[in-house]
Amino acid sequence: MKPKISPEQYREILKNVRLDSLYLVDLNSKYNEEYVSKSLELDIKEKHSFTQENNKLKIFFNYSIIAKEKQAEKPAMTIKCKYVVKYDVLNEVEITKDFMDIFSELTVSLLLWTYFRELVNNTIYRMGMPPLILPMRRV
Repeated sequence: MKPKISPEQYREILKNVRLDSLYLVDLNSKYNEEYVSKSLELDIKEKHSFTQENNKLKIFFNYSIIAKEKQAEKPAMTIKCKYVVKYDVLNEVEITKDFMDIFSELTVSLLLWTYFRELVNNTIYRMGMPPLILPMRRV
């Protein structure tokens, strides 16, 4: 699918955004020891949305990871979290959905993936499960 924004338009918007902060706003984890097995399958999902108010861009990124055996009725482990990433918009630039589709996929998701990997690894360790290191994110 061809992007609806030209590389020039993308670069023009990109040069007007600066990272302000990022933080975790929601975390929910559940461990069901009775469903742990050696054949757990991982289902990892992510979704994002954004808002722009004046010169502030706020991106919401939701991740979920579920470890479940195919035949089990419940997952052995679930981790869901939500991050917020804030950017300052330096000039009068409207952040479009087309820009955000690309920016979220190429920049924000790569930025946050390392935080999510560490969160999953640390949470699973605290659950007493064997280590799980998520792979690097590929675009």
